[in-house]
Amino acid sequence: MGGYARRTFVAAVAAAVLAAATASGATAAPPDQADGFEILSRDVFVIYGQNLLNPIPESQPDEPLYNLAAFDLGVTWGQWSAATAASRATRLGGRTDIRISAQGLVPGGIYSVFFFTIGPDTEQPLCPGVERMLPVDRFQKPGTNAFVADAAGGAAYRGEIAGDPLSATQFVIQLVYHADGQTYYPFPNRGEFLTQGPNCRSSFGHDAMRHVLIGQKFVV
Repeated sequence: MGGYARRTFVAAVAAAVLAAATASGATAAPPDQADGFEILSRDVFVIYGQNLLNPIPESQPDEPLYNLAAFDLGVTWGQWSAATAASRATRLGGRTDIRISAQGLVPGGIYSVFFFTIGPDTEQPLCPGVERMLPVDRFQKPGTNAFVADAAGGAAYRGEIAGDPLSATQFVIQLVYHADGQTYYPFPNRGEFLTQGPNCRSSFGHDAMRHVLIGQKFVV
């Protein structure tokens, strides 16, 4: 190859590499860090006298938690409320990459990962008017959104969502604990799985408990 031809070839290769890098940079936005997290208590209960009530500020850390059928969940309010979680979301072309790290979950507990947005509002079409959450599929494994916390209650999860939920006014991720040891993709609980359709009914508080809310993009 002559000197001119060689220089032309090298220049062409360099231009192609630059174009590819530019295209890649145009489709991958910087990671968005979560705005914060919140421990949810609406699906777990403590016993006061003869009543099952959601934990209140006066609840003691050593108080055991129950489901709506008064079944002992084997975890205390102190353990449940000590969980922490963080996430980051990255737009990659036509999808959004989700990375989640959590500590203080139920040791060995089975969890699933869901999200919802506001403005526009998400809705589960198989459970209309009842369920707004949609699954955050495991990365490159569509059809599953579950993980098992380790013996210390820690977990790392990588998932993906089609489209750009970060363009919504609010974007929230939730970690759902499955007290019955079962998951119900694409639903967060057994009730919705069994009754999907126009008469769909939730069973949160019985077999599934929303544990951690991560405000990925959260406006108060």
